[in-house]
Amino acid sequence: MKIFDPIYGFIDIDSLIEKILKTIPFQRLKSIHQIAAASFVYGGGTHTRAEHSMGTMHMASKIFDRIIEKESIFTFFPELNAEKIRYWRSVLQAASLLHDVGHLPFSHLAEEELLGTYGHEDWTRKIIESSFLQPIWESEGLCVHDIVKIALGKQCCKDPYTPWETIVTQMLTGDFGGDRIDYLLRDSHYTGLSYGHIDYQQLIHSLRLLPYQDKIVLGLEEDGLESCYGLFLARYFMHKRLYQNSNVKAYSFHMKEMVKRYILDSKALDSVENYLRTSDFEILAKAYLAIFDPTDPNHSHAMAIFEQKDRIKVYPVNNEGFDILKKRFDNEKDKVFLEKGFCAKKGFSLSFPILMKNDIVAEAGEIAEVFIPDIERSWVYASHEMASEVSKIVSNDSKFSHKSSI
Repeated sequence: MKIFDPIYGFIDIDSLIEKILKTIPFQRLKSIHQIAAASFVYGGGTHTRAEHSMGTMHMASKIFDRIIEKESIFTFFPELNAEKIRYWRSVLQAASLLHDVGHLPFSHLAEEELLGTYGHEDWTRKIIESSFLQPIWESEGLCVHDIVKIALGKQCCKDPYTPWETIVTQMLTGDFGGDRIDYLLRDSHYTGLSYGHIDYQQLIHSLRLLPYQDKIVLGLEEDGLESCYGLFLARYFMHKRLYQNSNVKAYSFHMKEMVKRYILDSKALDSVENYLRTSDFEILAKAYLAIFDPTDPNHSHAMAIFEQKDRIKVYPVNNEGFDILKKRFDNEKDKVFLEKGFCAKKGFSLSFPILMKNDIVAEAGEIAEVFIPDIERSWVYASHEMASEVSKIVSNDSKFSHKSSI
């Protein structure tokens, strides 16, 4: 069986993948927008988490196959054999398809407030372990704990990982993982932004296992450096133009308030089944109806989204400007909202090994020919009545500007 994808063409589907595609947790992803409220700014960006998950699985599989092709795999992991390789490929594919099933409607917007720092990952674990998917793991002979660990990655899953499990989860969640490759390519394709068109084929072809800081990790051959630079610069530009676009942040603010109210009113957090009942469709339907009912608690947010009436204004600021605004509007927190970014680093660290053509293993950061700026910024959200005052402050004082250089 095959499925045609607009990014990669035909994707092969085996019996395991077909079973997962037919489940309620995966089918729900068809009603969760990949780029959340950004589709209100970039009209073509209506693609879903389901498409992204399919693409992620395809990319992660390509990475796995490339690494297995290398003769060094059995040098580093002599315990592997054909049966174990088939098993871990299936685990990786299942984890890739389901790595986003724990998202709330409109993805990240309200997750930190409602679920905590790693909230959607916790729900991913609950859903993978649920009765909706357990029969598949039993019939396919897969350990659910292995799937959870690979899906969440070491940053979100505090369970101990073997060296081989670390490599497999990097194929999905790492700097060169299928998740990042696919969302850059897919979000770029559907929004029309060209920054995400990376040379993923050269990147994957250059991947290999290398020793690094007393561990075995995914690294690159020297010929893959340019495609690596392209990946990280694409991520920077896509964040700046799409994920952290000020207009996208404004729509996200209003949509987040509606998501929070809907999730709490629907008791979605009471059970896995209730959680899986939620989707973008219900919230959009309620938002549209709220336009016609001034008594609806969502009315003002719906009007801001659909008719741009009294829509909140959002401005990026640096850390110094953030602190000044926080003191200036401390008594008007209901009209001016501040969101702290994390700009401690002066740039993105390239901390992975490179196999040079002379067979020396070097650290990427030591030989990098480009500077990757930091991504995070701080933001000030100004209500309609305060927008003019905040705009004057931010626009007329250099202390508030946020500049990055390449």
